[in-house]
Amino acid sequence: MILLQVEQLCVRFGGLLAVDKVSFSVQRGEVFALIGPNGAGKTTTFNLISRLFPATSGRMLFDGQDFSQLPAHRIAQLGIARTFQNLELFDNASVLDNLLVGRHRHRKHGFLAEAWFGRALWRQELESRKAVEDVIDFLDLHRYRDKPVGTLSYGVRKVVELGRALACDPKLLLLDEPSSGLNAEETQDMAFWIRDIQRVLGITVLLIEHDMTLVSSVSDRVLALHQGKVLAHGTAREVQQHPQVIEAYLGGQR
Repeated sequence: MILLQVEQLCVRFGGLLAVDKVSFSVQRGEVFALIGPNGAGKTTTFNLISRLFPATSGRMLFDGQDFSQLPAHRIAQLGIARTFQNLELFDNASVLDNLLVGRHRHRKHGFLAEAWFGRALWRQELESRKAVEDVIDFLDLHRYRDKPVGTLSYGVRKVVELGRALACDPKLLLLDEPSSGLNAEETQDMAFWIRDIQRVLGITVLLIEHDMTLVSSVSDRVLALHQGKVLAHGTAREVQQHPQVIEAYLGGQR
């Protein structure tokens, strides 16, 4: 069953067509990867799905609902969460507090209810705390739970950002270069988390990644982009062996 459908998506910045009639679908429960050289339009496609940029044309459907015109703040409410290439965390706040930020889409009460902090809000707070503690357990973040994020290593902070996205309890998780800046061991750990997010939590994953070893180990299907256009689609092996993909990455030389 299709969870995300992207149809003929285009975006133009001045005279530059950054995404050019890109179409693909992501099946519920799979890991789907977008690959391509720098400037291929991968992160721009993510920003269109997140509604950070308005599309020039095309259509996007999530769980059968057209969200092409929704404002960005409504995307999390649909059940879509994402991480970014550059970490977007609160360095002076603890890991726990950073993860609690991810629960914002589950808020059911307004300002006055929060100021009064009645029984219903108290129950909501308990639910959020339990959900975040479950994420901490899942990602093995116990030792960092109460530490300020700014004091942690880059690799741990990448996991914290992943945790904040998971705290949203998404149906679809967008991961923008999850292995960027990680060493080999940390990249293996990230591959482990991605597989468990899919298999244990049942969350569909759409990721952008340059590390083809990671892509091959976690992805069910891969879409290759180049200069805003679709080059190839299939398994990681099929896409890596596609002549146009080889040319885009290596200039035609093996």
